[in-house]
Amino acid sequence: MKIKEAVKLGNRGEIEYILEKLLDKDKIFFHLNPEYEFDETKFLGILALRQKQYPLEYIFNEAWFYGEKFYIKEGVLVPRDDTEPLIDIAIKELKDYVNLNKSLNIAEIGMGSGIISITLSKYIKANYIATDINPLALEVTNKNMQLHNAKIKLYHTNLLDNIDESIDIIISNPPYVEEEWEYEALKYEPKEALFAKDNGTYLLKEIVKEGIKRKVKMIICEMGYHQKEIMTKFFKETGIKDFYFYQDLSGNDRGFVVKLQN
Repeated sequence: MKIKEAVKLGNRGEIEYILEKLLDKDKIFFHLNPEYEFDETKFLGILALRQKQYPLEYIFNEAWFYGEKFYIKEGVLVPRDDTEPLIDIAIKELKDYVNLNKSLNIAEIGMGSGIISITLSKYIKANYIATDINPLALEVTNKNMQLHNAKIKLYHTNLLDNIDESIDIIISNPPYVEEEWEYEALKYEPKEALFAKDNGTYLLKEIVKEGIKRKVKMIICEMGYHQKEIMTKFFKETGIKDFYFYQDLSGNDRGFVVKLQN
């Protein structure tokens, strides 16, 4: 197959990315050599997987987040751009705490591939711990820690169960998709990392309760764009007065910040 034929078989950007990985060539080469021929066997196999909506990130075991490359594998949630505003908000909120606290302890609940803690550690100096109920998450995060020279204590546990360390900040991108949803594009990703009870807000509420119990200073969470009303009601019922919601790049409500102590 020729390059000029291949790029017509799908989204050009994605096709060129696949060809870069398979042929070890760059986009400039493709533009300058449209007649270049290659064995299309693996290429067509990948296209067949993509037609079934199998994530490209799983095929090549890599994902990009906040301008950095991370390792990923099937069984762990694929990082998404929607989570990048969580990092922006965390950096904005925590930089003052770093100045006031010589030793800041940050806990991530539901680490997945470790992208949140690892990325945040590049900008905010703190002691990091991260938890997940999925053993594969610890495996993938360990690899990403090595790739990015990050130091994070990892725990295979639910929420912050059996962790005795003092925690100042909780940060999380927990499962928040409603259980009733049938989202075709997510069918290859781990359901336990996606779906939650109570209109998707069950774990969001549990994380806030955990933060109250542990008397943390702040909780920063990603959520679904339609969950603002439910969470606002929950905050008020729980007696939380200092909170706000942040938006993603599309202007949708994407998460919240709860401040429990100054």
